[in-house]
Amino acid sequence: MVLSQVFERFVHSSPVSVVVRGLLEKILSEQKLDELFERNSKTQYTRELLFSTVVEMMSSVTCGIRPSIHAAYQARTSEIGVSVTSVYNKLNAMESNVSTQLVRETCHLKEKMALA
Repeated sequence: MVLSQVFERFVHSSPVSVVVRGLLEKILSEQKLDELFERNSKTQYTRELLFSTVVEMMSSVTCGIRPSIHAAYQARTSEIGVSVTSVYNKLNAMESNVSTQLVRETCHLKEKMALA
C-alpha cells in the first residue's frame, strides 16, 4: 500500500508512526476496500481494475508521492493491467455512495480500534 512508502521515512525516528501505519493498513486493506466497493456500487463493476488499486493511486497523489494520477499509473503500469483511459473512466464514474461509505466505514473502524 502507498501509505507504507509515506511512513517508511518515519519508522526509525518515530515508533508512533509504526503503530499508525499498522492501524491504517488494517483499516484500508485491499480486501476491505474491494469488498466495500462490491457492497456499495450500484452501476460500476469490477472487471480488471480493482477499487483498491484506484484508492492506492489516489493516495499516492494525495500524499505527494506522485504528482498526478497519470504519474501514479505510469509507476505501476505493468501491475495494473488496464489502460490509463480505464483508470480515468473508473475515477470519473465513481459513485458518491461508494466514497461516502468509505469515509463512514473508516471512521467506524477507527472508533472501534480506539475503544479496544
